[in-house]
Amino acid sequence: VNVFHHEYPPQYLSSVIVDVLERFPFESKDKSFFIDNSLSILKASNTTRVKLQLVVSSRLNVFKPSDIEKTVVIPGFSSFLIVEILDGLNALADATMPERVPFNKTFSSSMWFVHDFGTKNGRKWKIIVDTCRYWVRELDNLPLNAIKYLDLTQTFNFGFRVTPLAVGNPSLFKVKTNDYWDDTDSYTMEFSVTNNFYKQGKSSIAVILTKASLVCGVSTIVLTLKSGCSYSKSMHYISPVSISAQSWLHGDPKDPYGFKLLKQLPVNYRPPSKLGIAVPLTDNFYNADPSKPRMRDYFAGSKNSGAYKQCANKSTRAECNCDDNEKLSFFVAFSDCKEKALRMKYPVTRLPIHFRVDSENEYTPLASPFFVTVTEVNHRTNWEVAGTNETPSMLKMRAYLADKLNITLYNPEALALNIYGSELFHFRVAIIPGVSFCNLLDEFQIYVDDAPLAFPGQYLVSTVTAVLVGGIIFVIFMMQMYEINIWNKVKSKVRKKNKVSVATSVNTLLRRQLSV
Repeated sequence: VNVFHHEYPPQYLSSVIVDVLERFPFESKDKSFFIDNSLSILKASNTTRVKLQLVVSSRLNVFKPSDIEKTVVIPGFSSFLIVEILDGLNALADATMPERVPFNKTFSSSMWFVHDFGTKNGRKWKIIVDTCRYWVRELDNLPLNAIKYLDLTQTFNFGFRVTPLAVGNPSLFKVKTNDYWDDTDSYTMEFSVTNNFYKQGKSSIAVILTKASLVCGVSTIVLTLKSGCSYSKSMHYISPVSISAQSWLHGDPKDPYGFKLLKQLPVNYRPPSKLGIAVPLTDNFYNADPSKPRMRDYFAGSKNSGAYKQCANKSTRAECNCDDNEKLSFFVAFSDCKEKALRMKYPVTRLPIHFRVDSENEYTPLASPFFVTVTEVNHRTNWEVAGTNETPSMLKMRAYLADKLNITLYNPEALALNIYGSELFHFRVAIIPGVSFCNLLDEFQIYVDDAPLAFPGQYLVSTVTAVLVGGIIFVIFMMQMYEINIWNKVKSKVRKKNKVSVATSVNTLLRRQLSV
């Protein structure tokens, strides 16, 4: 059964299409006496209804009150539902198709007939539920009422075996279909749905079995498509080494060569600034503990900066209530709880940076056109992006957004970093606006260890060492030039001291014996 709602004609707000299993009988002359007359169709004054007028051949063959709700059918023209009896020769009726009313025409009794679809004389018809003759199979194991999110440039493919398609909001998505009959004589339709550029909204695709019975297990499958950001979509940094959560929290993992992969951060640690290791200026604490003194808090700039997050207004670290997820998180919002960072040995050159995008059960590598920006959250400057895949589209986008972003964008493919400083670096990589409905970003931390002394310490040590070595060489050269043998002089002095000490000891013994 198909039920339709409409506003015209005003007398019929809905209509139904059914399969007629048994023919409806015509009204006989014994039940509807007015059939044995000619019928004229006239316009009724002051109403939208139609006036039916009989051209009678006998006074007995006229309209009666029992004729209300009967339907006059004229093949090729509109049918008429009798709604009011004016008198024996005239009645008012509603036309089922107002555009096809044959006004001012007269039809002989053989050109029209009557059905009684009303209930005034007892209903003589019924609508029943047909048996199920259809079987629907969804080819991609989707639930019957699935909800799918489509981001920009994303395409959703699915298929069904059986019947027609209805799209709720066709302006929101581009729908491509491919239909065919397979070897099992089943009708198969395959759909490919892509959202229009930067249009957000919601639509639905309904696969409807128009002739299916209500007793069928599945007669309609509705997919809800939302052009927007999925709640489950996120961006994740792929670490160059695989470390389990248990090792992050409680272990001390090493690589096959014995190099420690994690660095335990000092309590109340803050990364260096461009002024030096001893002058931290960032507001972000790592491994915070309010009960212990702030690390490297020597200068006014360091004392006036730095603020706790989870540990704000707390007196001990235990009161910060850091759970395991916060300790494992790389986001700066949870830096108070961060205890360890990925450790790398200086120098860090062309470190590959990879990300993936997770959405429901899909995992895809981050690639063009999802261009990204790279920033260091603690405002450190001794690093650079060492490589990226500079495609023509990326260069055009970079030039177009140069004034709007005020930061350089990069292609996430072949992205690499050079780090020239030491200790903790905290990077944030974010997708530029306009390529996704989601604000995708992620952060990661790298601790650079075993770095050489920073300027000017290394140069001072090198200079002092060079001066000392040069001075020693110069002294040796002068001694050789003037034939100064320091070793012989030292030996002679030692011998003289020995002789004097021996003579002194002998004289002392003689004096003791004489005195005795």
